[in-house]
Amino acid sequence: MSTSSTRPDFRRDINGLRAWAVMSVVLYHLGTPGLQGGFVGVDAFFVISGFLMTGLLLKGLDAGQVRIGAFLLARARRILPALLLLCLTLLVLGAGVLLPLDYKQLASHSLATLAFLSNHKYWGEAGYFDASSHEKWLLHSWSLSVEWQFYLLLPCLFWAAWKLGLGRRALWRGLGGLLAASLALSVWLSHRDPTAAYYGLHSRAWELLLGGLLHALPAATALTPRLRRLLERAGFGLLIGSMLLIDGRLPWPGLTALLPTLGTAAVLLAGRQDSWLTAPGLLQYLGSRSYSIYLWHWPACVLLNYLGLSGQPGPQLAAFAGMLLLSELSWRFAEQSTGRWLSALAPRPAWRRLALGTAAPVALAAGLWLAQGWPGRFEAEAEAIAATDALPPPAVRACHVHEGPRSPLCRHGDGPPAVVLVGDSHASALVPAVQAALPPGRSVMQMSYSACPYVQDARFRTPRTSAAYDCAGYNRWVRETLRALPPDVGVILVSRYALRAFGANEYAQEEQVPGIDLPALGPADPDRLGHFAAQIVKDSCELAAERPVWMVRPIPEIGQHVPRLMSRRMALGQEAELGLPWSRYLARNGWVWRAQDEARQRCGVRLIDPTALLCDGQRCITSAQGRPLYADDNHLSEGGIARLVPMFTAALQDPPTAAGRPTTAGNASTTR
Repeated sequence: MSTSSTRPDFRRDINGLRAWAVMSVVLYHLGTPGLQGGFVGVDAFFVISGFLMTGLLLKGLDAGQVRIGAFLLARARRILPALLLLCLTLLVLGAGVLLPLDYKQLASHSLATLAFLSNHKYWGEAGYFDASSHEKWLLHSWSLSVEWQFYLLLPCLFWAAWKLGLGRRALWRGLGGLLAASLALSVWLSHRDPTAAYYGLHSRAWELLLGGLLHALPAATALTPRLRRLLERAGFGLLIGSMLLIDGRLPWPGLTALLPTLGTAAVLLAGRQDSWLTAPGLLQYLGSRSYSIYLWHWPACVLLNYLGLSGQPGPQLAAFAGMLLLSELSWRFAEQSTGRWLSALAPRPAWRRLALGTAAPVALAAGLWLAQGWPGRFEAEAEAIAATDALPPPAVRACHVHEGPRSPLCRHGDGPPAVVLVGDSHASALVPAVQAALPPGRSVMQMSYSACPYVQDARFRTPRTSAAYDCAGYNRWVRETLRALPPDVGVILVSRYALRAFGANEYAQEEQVPGIDLPALGPADPDRLGHFAAQIVKDSCELAAERPVWMVRPIPEIGQHVPRLMSRRMALGQEAELGLPWSRYLARNGWVWRAQDEARQRCGVRLIDPTALLCDGQRCITSAQGRPLYADDNHLSEGGIARLVPMFTAALQDPPTAAGRPTTAGNASTTR
């Protein structure tokens, strides 16, 4: 358990490498500018862990025995005390600050974390309408679960090799085959199912095996000092370059993950104990506490988000300092003191103590989950707002497509369709408002696809979706399907265009990346925004030549989960209204307004302006009469949608005609 440099087998290079890995993750999560690939620190940890665990098992193999129980006990002594302290602290302190739904989620995630199944938990929760990752206090535990699952399987392989009398060469061949299979699966899944690739042991095992297979190579002592120095510098070049240059647009993990993992492997293989890159005292201090730092850094980041303070330098600095203090306490009392106490016990008493220590947070988490997060601790209004449903009605949700080149063509209401709602999730969210605005005996047809604005001749970059995601193909199908409809069936275009132009504003700044290139073929136009706007005009006018067309001004994107933050502010006695400055709205959507204005002037497209009811020229509101107008950070709630019904009613009573000839000179929008 000790990480003291006085141990004869202590490796200062590994300890310093841990410091690089953990600080890259911490600074990345705190939003440090320029460190867009800081998440690769986790991949570096996987390589280090695989190297160390394989080394331990090789010692047992050389000694003529592989004791799986002893190996797992050593891992449990190392991992569990600090992890139990973290879970118990969050569960206890959560009683004072977490609203019932948040508290129940924490309880559920605590149980998954302590069972070392949290990677599967978060894998199952991921999806378009999933809560923001910055709402999950134990999200970072997924990597611990991956490592523990690896710890369960690796000693079994060594035990089998020992029992079968296989030599090291056969063992290396077997592990090398598993590495190749896992890497191939990782590359394939990172395109087909990125979430599964990210969280699954099957697609991460190659990183741990890469570290283990370093033992099959010559020891560092067999290399010349010059070669070791060059190897270390090349390794850090790959690792640091990955931290600075890789970003969230790339499928991960996949072939690109070879850069930081091979860089880490090179530093381990070099084995330089006196290098200025790993040996300085500060790096040794951070490296020895890297596990506790990793455990406590993420809750500090979530707390900033929970209080609506993300991105503010002062709170970020305070969170960093607080995280270091908690990490020091965790290292001293959980890792060191408790670890030494457990190491002094025989195996059976040690397992019993660990089981008893685990029982407390497990029982507390299970009780809180069964009690639905202990409602009644805060004002009823705050708890009710926190429970605002972020999902659209089931009938609408079932017709909202996430992959493939077509939709079910659902109709909502009675009778033949009067209009078709075309666009992304903002279109699906407005289905109830349009349905309520239609006259009796008419219906609205839904053609909505996740993060897919109706834009032809475009390439959509979607690294976090499955390979079956096909926005471009879907848009072509929409165009052909609309041409087959009667000409009196109108089209309402609704999309969150800024999501594709700039990235999602609910993400950290370094994660906000454009998701569209134009044209679809040939080199991308450097004037992406200008080409995007021109394509919007072209496509809407093409539709307007055949049938009535309306375009909805972009719904304001608040960038923060409105019901949750409102309810938390209410629970803490703070002002609940969040507000979005009008200048920030225009910064993301002014170009869309200009494109829509051009479409109106060129071909008579009508404009419907929700901001006339949601904004006042200074800011856009997020609540009315104490109730949220949003279900999350950018989709309107049931109350927000109801607010727009009269606007849609007025617009649809006076439709434009096809071929750009309005029936009247009026306009359903309020143009700013």
